[in-house]
Amino acid sequence: MWHINEIVQAVNGTIYRMEREVFSGISTDTRTISEGELFIPLSGNNFDGHMFIREAYMKSHGGVLCERGKEGLFGNSTGTVVLVDNTLKALLDLARYRRKKLQGTFIAITGSNGKTTTKEILATMMKSFYRVAYNEKNYNNLIGISRTILSITGKPDFCIFELGTNSRGEIKQLALIIEPDISLITNIYPSHLEGLGSIEGIVDEKLDLFYCTKEGGRVFINADDPYILPRWKDLKHQSYTFGMVQRADFSLTIDEDRGWSGFSITLTFPDGTMQVRTNLLGRYNLYNILSASSIAYCTGLDRDHIKRAIETFNPCTMRFTPIHSRHGYTIIDDSYNANPSSMEWAIRILHDLPCTGKRVTILGSMKELGEQTAYYHKQLGRLLKESTISKIFLIGQEMRETFNEINEERAFLFEDKTTLIDYVKNCISEGDVILIKGSRVMKMEEIVEVLI
Repeated sequence: MWHINEIVQAVNGTIYRMEREVFSGISTDTRTISEGELFIPLSGNNFDGHMFIREAYMKSHGGVLCERGKEGLFGNSTGTVVLVDNTLKALLDLARYRRKKLQGTFIAITGSNGKTTTKEILATMMKSFYRVAYNEKNYNNLIGISRTILSITGKPDFCIFELGTNSRGEIKQLALIIEPDISLITNIYPSHLEGLGSIEGIVDEKLDLFYCTKEGGRVFINADDPYILPRWKDLKHQSYTFGMVQRADFSLTIDEDRGWSGFSITLTFPDGTMQVRTNLLGRYNLYNILSASSIAYCTGLDRDHIKRAIETFNPCTMRFTPIHSRHGYTIIDDSYNANPSSMEWAIRILHDLPCTGKRVTILGSMKELGEQTAYYHKQLGRLLKESTISKIFLIGQEMRETFNEINEERAFLFEDKTTLIDYVKNCISEGDVILIKGSRVMKMEEIVEVLI
C-alpha cells in the first residue's frame, strides 16, 4: 500500500487534486492496471502515456502522476493527481524510495552474455529455501527494474536483479537504485558498441556495478575473463573469483559431455567438491551455473539445494532451447538475441552436438555494433566459411558482409522471412539440426514458430 504523503515525498511532487489517499500499487501500463493503483504515464519516441490517463482512471479508480503543464489532458475525469517535473524520474525516485524500505540482501548481475540464465539459475537455487524476489524474464532496464522493485511485497530475504545497458551511465543509474550487497559480472564481450563505443567502454560501463556495490559488499569476478581480471584489484570489496581455466575460489570441471543430455560436472568450493548433472547445452552455460553456485554458496545455501536446482533447471525460452519438430528435425531456438561472441559460441556448440542429418544455421543480423558492424559480420563469415555446416541461411542487410565473406553455394541471403522460410522448408529433413539466432530486433522466433 502507498499513502499519498509517501508518494509526494518520494517524487518531490505537488498534490493537484486529491480524492484517494491510499493506493494498492503502482502501474505504468493501462493494459494491466488494477483497482486502486496509481498510474504513472511514461513517454516514448512514438507515444505519450499521458494520453491514457482517463483510461487508467476508469480502470483503477486510483490516481495519476502527471507532468506539469499537461493537466489539461484530464478533461472532466476525476481522481487523485500529483504533479511532477518528469514522470520517468518520478518512477525511478519511487523505486529508490521503496528500495530503502526493503531489508533483504540485494544481488545484481550484469555482463555481455548469460545475465538472464544466471539470474534464473540463482533464483531457482535461492527460492528453494529463502523468500526471493527477482525481475521476471529480462526486464533489466530502468523501467523494468523500477517496476520490479515497486511490485515487491512482503519481506523477501533476497532480491535478485539482472542489469542491462546499451548506453554509457545506465549501469551506474541502475546500481544506485538497487544499492546491491552482492554483485556479479558474468563476462565482457563486444556488444552494444553503438552506445558504448568500444570494448574499453563496455568494461568501464560494466565495472560501474562493482564500484556502486555497497561498502563492505561482495563482488564475484570471472577469473577467465581477460577484461575484468586486471581491474578487480582496484576494488575495496570482499572479492571472490570463479573460473574453469584460471585458478579461482570456485571452479568447475567437465566429467562427461552427454551431448543432447547436457553435462556431468564437478563443482569445487573452498571446502570441497560436488558432482552434479545439468540439462543445459553449451559450455558457456557452465559459467552461468558456476557463477550462480558461487553466490549461492557464499550466502550460506547448502549444497543439496544448489545441486537440486542445477539438476532440475531447464533452458530459458529462446536461449539455446532444443525443440524437436514434428517433422523429425531438431531446432535450437537461440532467437532471443545475438552479439559476435554469443554467435560464435552457438555455432561451435552446433558443431559439438550429435547430428544424424545436416547441420543448418538460420542467422539474423547482429545489431548495435556501431562502426564495427561490417567487421564483425565479416568475421562471422570467416567462422562459417571454416565450418562444416551444410546450409547457411542469412537474413538482414548487415548479413551481406557475412554472405560475401563465405562466397560458397551453401550460403543463402534473404531480404524477408517469408521467402527464407519457403526456401528452408525444401532444404531441411528428418535428422537435421537447425540453429536459429539473431538480434532481438530481427524477431527470429517468428521463423522458429513456423518451422516447429
